[in-house]
Amino acid sequence: MDKQQSSSGEEEKKNEALAVRYHDDIFQKGNLEVADEILSPDFVIHNPVLPKELSKGPEGTKKYASAVIAAVPDRKIVHDDVFAKGDKVLIRWTNSGTNTGPLFGNPPTGKPYVVTGFDLFRISNGKIMEMWQQYNFASWP
Repeated sequence: MDKQQSSSGEEEKKNEALAVRYHDDIFQKGNLEVADEILSPDFVIHNPVLPKELSKGPEGTKKYASAVIAAVPDRKIVHDDVFAKGDKVLIRWTNSGTNTGPLFGNPPTGKPYVVTGFDLFRISNGKIMEMWQQYNFASWP
């Protein structure tokens, strides 16, 4: 392995760790201040159903995470696969929990749910610049 490949592999590992922190630290553990550390000020989530005010910058992510945390206090996020290539990281995930609070204008169901999806992150200079998110809308076991 030459120096360039080694350096590229190290950078991909750093990028992977950063993307994992997005889910683990912010959404799972509720450490909202991590958004300021790992997200670019110009961060954008590309998600067609997410309200616009939640899709821009660290503040939008904090509001997004706060809404999810309040609506699903028992949430569990599992990373089924994580792949890094260059400046991109793809995470295939499963999110489960019980919807006990309102979420984005929808009343609580009081039922357990399972959502599966993919997040594709673009990372530059140690910051997450943007993320594309696709998921199913949940199933109730």
